[in-house]
Amino acid sequence: MNLKNSVLLLVLPLFFACSQTATNNEKVKLIELKESTDILPISSFASKIDYLELKVAEANLTMGEIENINVIGENLIVKHRMSGKSSFWRFTKNGEYVIELVGDRTTKIKNPKDIISYKNGFAVLAENGVHVISKNGEYLQQLVRETIVAKKFFLADEHFYAVNESSLGASLHRLSSGTNENMGKVLPEKVLRTTYSEVENVEKIGIHFYSVLNDTVFAFTNEQKSPLYEFRSSSLPTFSQLCDSIGERDDNETLRYLRENEHVIVRNYHENQRYIFLTYWVGSNSTTAIYNKKYGSVRYFGHGINDIDGGVWDKVTYLSEKDELFIPITAYKVSGHKISNKKERRFARLQNKIEASGNPVIMQVKLR
Repeated sequence: MNLKNSVLLLVLPLFFACSQTATNNEKVKLIELKESTDILPISSFASKIDYLELKVAEANLTMGEIENINVIGENLIVKHRMSGKSSFWRFTKNGEYVIELVGDRTTKIKNPKDIISYKNGFAVLAENGVHVISKNGEYLQQLVRETIVAKKFFLADEHFYAVNESSLGASLHRLSSGTNENMGKVLPEKVLRTTYSEVENVEKIGIHFYSVLNDTVFAFTNEQKSPLYEFRSSSLPTFSQLCDSIGERDDNETLRYLRENEHVIVRNYHENQRYIFLTYWVGSNSTTAIYNKKYGSVRYFGHGINDIDGGVWDKVTYLSEKDELFIPITAYKVSGHKISNKKERRFARLQNKIEASGNPVIMQVKLR
């Protein structure tokens, strides 16, 4: 019997036990993370496409790889990475560059990870704590002095909470108080780099956060968290289920164990009032799932083909309350794409425009 099958025999009984428990809680919905190799035309789940040009060339700037996009009030906040360093740039909703909020000049902020609205400016989660800056990027103060391994955080009841990615069984860390619930085995740093979490401020609903170490999306209200969605797979153990069977292995053995055993892990999570958008890996194969909250239905596909205007399909970085997926596309990808729909000329016109400017764009895909 090979190692993979041995692990499945060990983990799957736990999986079924957990699933039965979750099913008995009517408030918790199970979402199956099953593999799909379907190639879908995006017109099967989207109604239209718009493009927003980020006008960085006009400001004599060069933008690196876009890691994240967020809409905070009237601000479009773009996190990008260049030369191994991350920066947050502020744009208008029309794509006009305003200012660098966090970057080379904000030397007090070490390795910025996340940014949220805070009073009249922004709070920034960094490796060395939580910092406050103005809307114009002026450094104001450091609120929390602490070494932080989390990548996402939120503010609730006048306290900052980071989604914990270091300790098995824990999901939140209340910053500045030292409270880290249910501390367990701390994962090796190289494993932590592969983990993914997300915080979504869902309009009219509240704060939801996804914890990869629990395979769960939680709601957070009145300093309490409650599970909403649990991710399960009938084919392979999930990342957290595999972590639960690490036992007393040291860091090197843990790394080897996780690498040698195929599992399911979420790499991209977005949510609004109507939808949940997921990208996850089943072993070495990527699958996308779009969950419709109203009907409880899931659409799975391995890859999307842009049959609406013949353009590209790429990684989703944001889901707006207007049911729009935000997909950043570099100028290189725009100009180098071979148009599949010869009758549609809109993407060809975009190619000509971007070839001249060299600007990246954000593709906005309206879900049906």
